[in-house]
Amino acid sequence: MEKALLPIGLLSEEAAEARNKHFRMYRYNFSRKFSRIDCNADVMNRLLLSSDPLLASLRLKPKKRMESLSKEAIAILLPPSPESEDDSDSECGTEEVGESDDEPWHSSSSN
Repeated sequence: MEKALLPIGLLSEEAAEARNKHFRMYRYNFSRKFSRIDCNADVMNRLLLSSDPLLASLRLKPKKRMESLSKEAIAILLPPSPESEDDSDSECGTEEVGESDDEPWHSSSSN
């Protein structure tokens, strides 16, 4: 208790609740059913094994399936080329905003 990072009262119950499914699975699949003491001992041993950081680091991680993206998805993800930006500005009809007499706050130079 002295070396614990947080007091027991401040720990979340979410981790304990998440282990309930493991507890049920270990009790149902991996424990002896003829003795309550043996059943609980088997479940506790299995819980200790699954929570050991050394053993968890040695466990093989599942491989992810990598699929290539379609040409349309790649085109969306890539930034547009500079040539296409110049063409799109002229096609859209965007004009440079210049100085106007009725909107002096748009001017770039100070008077």
